[in-house]
Amino acid sequence: MDPLSILCVLIGALIIVGRGPLIFAPTATLRFVNKLVSTDARTRGIAIVLAPLAVALIALPLGEGAVAGILVALGWLWAASTLWMLAAPGSFRLFTSGMISFFESSVDEAIVRMIGVASVAVGVALIYFGLYVV
Repeated sequence: MDPLSILCVLIGALIIVGRGPLIFAPTATLRFVNKLVSTDARTRGIAIVLAPLAVALIALPLGEGAVAGILVALGWLWAASTLWMLAAPGSFRLFTSGMISFFESSVDEAIVRMIGVASVAVGVALIYFGLYVV
């Protein structure tokens, strides 16, 4: 397997694991995410865990093509958010808690479930692409 395949499968699995619970328990999932980033130390710990994936998306030779370009752009976005989590975890927590409170109070639970279904579909597509297409 080449680096592009491995990264497609890894990102697809992370998307499924991260957004899949929205399908079955959207409120509990949103509360878990809010609790996960409840302190500066936890937020920085998450950033340290996610930073190697951002570096891999940017630094590995993924080749040419649309998927490689999308993954490199995703890597730059991931790196920017990781730096934001490390440098200013308080503002990241405020942004995250505001977004979660918006989804809990203003968005219907069915829409949150549909977001989970769409995310899982994207994750499955990335895994399929990484295993069979590349």
